[in-house]
Amino acid sequence: MKLSTGSYSLDSGVLIEMLLGTEAGQVISESLLSDSPIIAYTCHFNLSEVEYILCRKLGRELARSKVDSFVRSNYVILTDVERLYPTAAEIKCERAIALGDCYTLANAKVTGSTALFLFREDDLDKELKRKPLDIRIEFISE
Repeated sequence: MKLSTGSYSLDSGVLIEMLLGTEAGQVISESLLSDSPIIAYTCHFNLSEVEYILCRKLGRELARSKVDSFVRSNYVILTDVERLYPTAAEIKCERAIALGDCYTLANAKVTGSTALFLFREDDLDKELKRKPLDIRIEFISE
């Protein structure tokens, strides 16, 4: 998959793939570095999720180093949590999905971007079928 021109709110699963250098992560990174005008967003909530998952896989120091380097790289724009938490809370109140996913969706809504997830998770898929969101969503796996 290659990202099209536009803006994306990157979920923690997408960020983890990028930082682990997997095939999917390399495709995303290359898309962000290409000449296509792509803007990527994430938030500190998602970064904390990324760091604890990488910590379990790689150890605390390497996980912190990877996340810090990623933030300094300016691949993505970090959206202030003050702009996101009311929308994330509203989404979480209405839907049975993970809080991290709510932040990705809130970020997409607030920034006018497309929420980008690694794959379709059952809880999110079920909620989207029950009641569609007014947020564009894409999945790397599709």
